[in-house]
Amino acid sequence: MTNITDIAKKAGVSRTTVSRVLNNHPYVKPEKRDVVLQTIEDLNYVPNLNAINLSRGRTNIIGVIIPRINHPYFSSLIEGIGEQCHKYDYSLLVYQSHNNLSRELLFFDMLKNKQIDGIIIGSCTLQATALNEMSHFGNIVSCEYSDTSSIAQVFVKHEEGIHMAVDHLRDRGHQKIGLCIGNSRSGVGMSRKKAFFDLQNKHRFIWRDDWYYKDQYTIEDGFQIARNMLGQQERPTALVVGSDQVAAGILYELREQGVSVPGEFAIVGFDNQPISKIAELTTIYQPVQKVGNIAVDLLQKLALQKDVPHVTQLDLQLIKRNTT
Repeated sequence: MTNITDIAKKAGVSRTTVSRVLNNHPYVKPEKRDVVLQTIEDLNYVPNLNAINLSRGRTNIIGVIIPRINHPYFSSLIEGIGEQCHKYDYSLLVYQSHNNLSRELLFFDMLKNKQIDGIIIGSCTLQATALNEMSHFGNIVSCEYSDTSSIAQVFVKHEEGIHMAVDHLRDRGHQKIGLCIGNSRSGVGMSRKKAFFDLQNKHRFIWRDDWYYKDQYTIEDGFQIARNMLGQQERPTALVVGSDQVAAGILYELREQGVSVPGEFAIVGFDNQPISKIAELTTIYQPVQKVGNIAVDLLQKLALQKDVPHVTQLDLQLIKRNTT
């Protein structure tokens, strides 16, 4: 394999001159530059990008860690991240962890080993202590709440979304309200769960432990939740669901089983994904792509050693449709 020494020898110049030509250094005589460039072409030389990046101290690669790629929320988040990566000429490396702690730690090793310039956390199960330790190895921005002061965070006001959903259902006369969330160990899951049960304690609406569903992500999960509720001796009259996908599955199965929605049962989803419009789901809109945009902006500022806010929060909106 051809290297810089080979080029220098054939061109009759120093290794320093070859290096300067490869890096577009201005202080190279035109005749020497032409000789080096011709020699590079003659020898079919391809630069070792890993070596170049190592010498520059950066890779121009941003990593993003998410539990699953095929979830609409994370697809939208990646789209927002990708838009800004293009703006700053970053490449994007997406890592799917399936909420596996060991896999998450392996990805953070890439930051530690300088294989990527920074990490955006879409969602992960690492606790604050671990994230504090990881922040010593490079720049990290989280798109969910984390109880740590060492990394920048941008996320929507999930507690506010739960308040909107519960208040809307209570305004409709519901006192038997269940909760369905995704990853209960993530910052999003913990925030939503805490907000819901704070409201339950405050308003003392009726509650049963089997009205709580966690780790639910897909339309198929929604089918199963609906079947489970229909088999209960006492079931809720409304459900706050942390995903439009799951909410759509619940809606479909309930109607298949002859349950009137919203007459006998009400559903509020989250995200305002396209499926919520098709299914006419009442839902909580969150600006997911904007979260991704801001996450990259924060990472870029950190790379330039600029000050960034510790927490950036975005507002939500209740979209009323035909399931409440």
